[in-house]
Amino acid sequence: MKGNALGYLLHRKIHNQIVNFFKKPVRLIYVVILLAMLIVTLIGGNSDDGSSDRVLRDFSELTAGLNALLLLIFCTTFNSGLSNGGTFFRMADVNYLFPSPLNRMNILFYALIQQIGTSMLIGFFILFQYTMLHVKYGLSFGGLFLIFIVYSVNVFLSQTLAMFVYTFVSDSDKKKRTAKAIFYMLILALVAYVGFSVLQGKDDILKAAVQAANSLPVCLFPFAGWQGAFAASILIENYLSALLWLSLSIAVFLLMLVAMSRSKRDYYEDVLASAEAVQTTVDAAKGGVVPEATPRNIKVGKTGIGRGQGASVFFYKHLLENRRASKIVIKPMSLIFIICTILFAVFAKGAGLMAIFAFSAYILIFSIALGRFNRELTKPYIYLVPEPPFSKMVFALAETLPSELLESVLIFLPVSIIMEAPAELCILCIFARLSFSILFLASSILIDRIWGASLSKVAGIFIYLFADLILILPGVGLAVLFNVLGINLISSSFTIIFSLMLSNIPIAALVIYLCRNMLQYAET
Repeated sequence: MKGNALGYLLHRKIHNQIVNFFKKPVRLIYVVILLAMLIVTLIGGNSDDGSSDRVLRDFSELTAGLNALLLLIFCTTFNSGLSNGGTFFRMADVNYLFPSPLNRMNILFYALIQQIGTSMLIGFFILFQYTMLHVKYGLSFGGLFLIFIVYSVNVFLSQTLAMFVYTFVSDSDKKKRTAKAIFYMLILALVAYVGFSVLQGKDDILKAAVQAANSLPVCLFPFAGWQGAFAASILIENYLSALLWLSLSIAVFLLMLVAMSRSKRDYYEDVLASAEAVQTTVDAAKGGVVPEATPRNIKVGKTGIGRGQGASVFFYKHLLENRRASKIVIKPMSLIFIICTILFAVFAKGAGLMAIFAFSAYILIFSIALGRFNRELTKPYIYLVPEPPFSKMVFALAETLPSELLESVLIFLPVSIIMEAPAELCILCIFARLSFSILFLASSILIDRIWGASLSKVAGIFIYLFADLILILPGVGLAVLFNVLGINLISSSFTIIFSLMLSNIPIAALVIYLCRNMLQYAET
């Protein structure tokens, strides 16, 4: 009976989720929209299959990009899990499963099985890259689905490894520091190897980077490298190599589970604090509050903001919060966005600067959504300060500008070198991307002004993306008008980007001004 208890629990949980899904028709609408978008992507990708003059790029660029993506996701996920345990458990498991007479190995498997579904949801966005990958590299949908599975498994294994290591080092700060030091040294060694390889082949940087990213040292990196090598072997139909890499991943994964189940350390205690933190975050989100990440060890130094007067105090408050949230000048999430954009520029060099700029603007949508202004709206202070609402809004938004300006500079300086773009086009891209950050801020303000906190999370994402698209359309129309009138400023790319920037700023200013009284009172 004990052996079937967890199977029954998992079956009932899945059944209840399906029933709840159909009880909310709005979720069906989301699924229909996603499926429609996926079908459009498939049709768009196959629309030019009959083209005889289509030249495919080197397939090794695709596998190199996949390795880079897997390594980036693995390192960030593992590093986060090493700090907080990366637990797969919730407070319900802690309260009901942990005290039960069930075998702890079975409970661990139950948690791992649940986590697989979450990992696959995280990687679902990859399926929408079919058009680009099929057109540029001739990748079939089956190959893309394989990449999707490998990406999801990589997320799952990085969380599992983080929990495994955390279980053995959580009782000592010295052990934690040692584990992190080894992890960082391994990353630095890999980065140094790739960098040295690129410098050796400086005559053709892209070719040297691709060869380094596909090399054996990269493939030997735990889990991420193995999964990348497995996917690459399948895609080039080297099934023996794929079997070896898959066997290595499965063997190490099983060894981790056996070691955890037979160790004297009890992972129950290790995951309790993380489960409580996750539950606190979930409860806060249900209440419409965005919880701040608080470090476990806080160094007491200078207190207070120390600068600003009246509404301007919000600007300096946000700058101070950003400085305390990260040990480096730029936010960690922004650093990931920068690296992703530069890597995209390296592997999509032939697509042109406009494609790189569009990708950087697309990523900016998520960067703005994670900004401090949205968090500030969940607190009472910005409503209680006796200053004009519009003044408070402007200063609360102002923090985004220096952050996004720095991020844009760090993106387009290396991108302009990679793309061999002129200096004036590089400068324009920096300020045009900054104008998109203002536009996306205006979009989020507009949604908050109209709907407030009544939107669900998924509905909010769809409406936010739709609003962004609507606000961008005038800039697209202006670019088309310049093309019809034959107006060409320096180059076609310069004209298009300039048109977008010229439209973004007044539209964003108008939206923000129309919503100027949003902070006059708090929405309930």
